[in-house]
Amino acid sequence: MIDPKRFPILLLLGILILPDAAARTYLDVGVGQISGDFDTGVTTTLNAVKVEYGYFGPEYFFSAATAYLNQDTDGLDQQSGMGDVILEAGSIYRAQGGDLRLLPSVSVKLPTADEDKMLGSGETDIGAFLNMYQKCGGLVCTAAVGYIVAGEPDGVDYNNVMQLSIGGFKAFQYAGLGAYLQYDSAMLEGRTDPVKLGVDWFYLFGVEYAVYINGTAGLNSAAPDYGIRAGVVWWF
Repeated sequence: MIDPKRFPILLLLGILILPDAAARTYLDVGVGQISGDFDTGVTTTLNAVKVEYGYFGPEYFFSAATAYLNQDTDGLDQQSGMGDVILEAGSIYRAQGGDLRLLPSVSVKLPTADEDKMLGSGETDIGAFLNMYQKCGGLVCTAAVGYIVAGEPDGVDYNNVMQLSIGGFKAFQYAGLGAYLQYDSAMLEGRTDPVKLGVDWFYLFGVEYAVYINGTAGLNSAAPDYGIRAGVVWWF
């Protein structure tokens, strides 16, 4: 499944720290953990080491990401291996006056993870997204909508997924702090739609690199109990 977090902090970093005419490539290396029973009664904890390489320019952006995964299911089964590869590309629209940014994008998940180990579905997912950033006084207001066409393995009938997010972000001289609320429609018929709350923080060390932390908490039984990710971004 394509990463459901549709407020990429790298895009926000690019908007905040790069002039409109700038074009930079970046490398993001992060570690994270997500855990919950996802309304199944069986707790699954997923640890990941993620690497993403991309480009952010005045008119468009793209990225390629993958991760090494370790998945523990209720302490009874543990599997490790490479995850799926996710490719994303989009354009950047800047409204006159610079207060509004619209970033439409498309994303493709390539099924490189081992489906026999339950590290992936073994199918390709395709997503379309629109991220919006609007200056609201001293804040940056954020909103996003996305739609993912989920590939269906043999014997499984996945629903396509609608994603909606709203939030806000406050930028300081060298740091930023934000929060967002996210809704995803359920992939399986009869399941509860997951809803979660997320918090982002980053600190800039000049314009060469930054560190960040993202934390999430589920607001219903279908969402993960918690998630946390931390990483470093180098801009070139």
